Amino acid sequence: MKIHLDHLTKHVNQKVSFSDLSQKLFQLGHEHELKDNILDLEITPNRGDCLSIKGITREISNFFSTEFMPQIFSDPIEEFDFDFTNNSLEDCPNISFLLIEISEVPSKYNDYLESYFEDLEIKKNNFFTDISNYLSYELGQPTHCYDFEKIGSKLVLEKQTKKSEFLTLTNKKIEISSSDLVFTNGNEVVNLAGVMGGKSTACDKNTKKVLVECAYFRPETIIGKTTKYDLESDAAFKFERGVDPLAIEHTLRRFIKIVEDHAEINDLAIIQKNYLDHENLTIKNDKSKVERILGIDLDSQVFNSILSNLGFIIDEKITVPSFRNDIDDLNHIAEEIGRVIGYNNLPAQKFEMPFKTEIEIN
Repeated sequence: MKIHLDHLTKHVNQKVSFSDLSQKLFQLGHEHELKDNILDLEITPNRGDCLSIKGITREISNFFSTEFMPQIFSDPIEEFDFDFTNNSLEDCPNISFLLIEISEVPSKYNDYLESYFEDLEIKKNNFFTDISNYLSYELGQPTHCYDFEKIGSKLVLEKQTKKSEFLTLTNKKIEISSSDLVFTNGNEVVNLAGVMGGKSTACDKNTKKVLVECAYFRPETIIGKTTKYDLESDAAFKFERGVDPLAIEHTLRRFIKIVEDHAEINDLAIIQKNYLDHENLTIKNDKSKVERILGIDLDSQVFNSILSNLGFIIDEKITVPSFRNDIDDLNHIAEEIGRVIGYNNLPAQKFEMPFKTEIEIN
């Protein structure tokens, strides 16, 4: 993942040198290189939560004073009727759609949005798609924008029952296999779910009214699709590593705020479909076992502070945040503590294994 250094350090409330930042990132297990102020991070497949400015800011919060609080739209949003059917609840248990219409497409972007394209040398597409791409970079949650005038009166999410031809928004023609997850509008496939939308419903530079899709797809549903169809997709890269199932509303409210920063909003409404309540995993709060795993004594305040900064809730149990699908036992908790303390800072202990000098042969 590529992050511009300025986009990260603006969330750090102190002066920090790259050498200090680099050392901490390596300590946390994030290998990286820096070229022309672009931080190129190698994020392991189990850490999808780190694929954003938000995620990396959270990772370094135990070492630096950080603050990540992008503004969101906070007013109530009325609901609207739209014919959506989800025939694959297991693959997509949570999804929302945002209807938003603006009076005029802005001719220029505010500094924070413009710097994303300039600093990373990314090509602009159109207003709504540009916001979608920026949000994925900032928050780690992909969204997809359909031109509302092109989408038709309904959407269906379902597994393909037969092969069908699909023209992607990048003008690549593919044949989608049966059993793959797609969105259709009743007539044709308009989106290879979690991977890439179609040309027929794509936004353009004149689009003023959109339907924004924001969903949680189970990683197993998305894994392998980019390779199968030879597609490059930032959305699929994130979905197959796991996104936060509870981030949908916050992401859409951030989307609205960015639109509001640039244009007058004429119409705004939302559909929220939560078919499965997410229950955060809890783990027994056993500090003594973590100490035995690491071979050190831990101050309770340090123990709690490290985990709290990483998003865990500490009381009688340790509540794992919804964005950490890689944590499920105390060994993983010990690993989190060890990363922050630094494995090089853990005391070395002599390891002895008894052995026989003579081998008995019967």
